[in-house]
Amino acid sequence: MVGSWTVSDWLILVIDVVAIAVVVVFLKRKIQQKLKEVEARQAHERVMRKQAARANENGPPTE
Repeated sequence: MVGSWTVSDWLILVIDVVAIAVVVVFLKRKIQQKLKEVEARQAHERVMRKQAARANENGPPTE
């Protein structure tokens, strides 16, 4: 089967493999970027919750 392939068939195969590699790299980079955004958002929320807890702890009594 592979022995009967022409130059154009091999060229198409090479182009397809390169295209798949480009898509995989792009998607990997995009997913890593989104994960970093989520981690940063969670860290920010954690800091805000700690500050709010400290403010409630140190503030005047509400009664």
